[in-house]
Amino acid sequence: MTHIVLLVVLFGINALLLLLAVYILLGSWSGAPFVPTTKKNIERMIALAAIHPGEICMDLGSGGGGIVFAAANAGAESIGIEINPFLYWWSSARAKFGRYTRVFFFRKNLWTVDVSHVDVLTIFFISNKMPRLQEKLRKEMKPGARVVSHVFTFPDWPYEKKDGTVYIYRV
Repeated sequence: MTHIVLLVVLFGINALLLLLAVYILLGSWSGAPFVPTTKKNIERMIALAAIHPGEICMDLGSGGGGIVFAAANAGAESIGIEINPFLYWWSSARAKFGRYTRVFFFRKNLWTVDVSHVDVLTIFFISNKMPRLQEKLRKEMKPGARVVSHVFTFPDWPYEKKDGTVYIYRV
């Protein structure tokens, strides 16, 4: 009997690991793989964005939610978009148990998300997807909105300011 229980448990663990691998590959294919941003870089991104209370900030590929929480602490209504269900559930739980009232997470594909109402958009993307993302953001975002990118730059869009590996663009 214990062997059967052990086999069921091992099967369940393997199924979860397989599902996790599928979502890691899906995230990498549609956007970028999950790579956590350091606290120092999050602070630089938020400072460069110059978020004002009441603004709407969205992080595309929000992962564990670090940027989303930092933007909320700066006074923004903060939205995280994450396709990976494990990262989505983790950040949603952190928001709920942290009693954040202006933090929202959505499990969506970043390519289908409406960004027209966003004042500040943050990203930590990959270079081969930047041209497509540039086209989406310039087409959908309102004039004057800010885009903060960590590490990767847009090919045909000059940045307004730079702090180390953090770039800010204005639509």
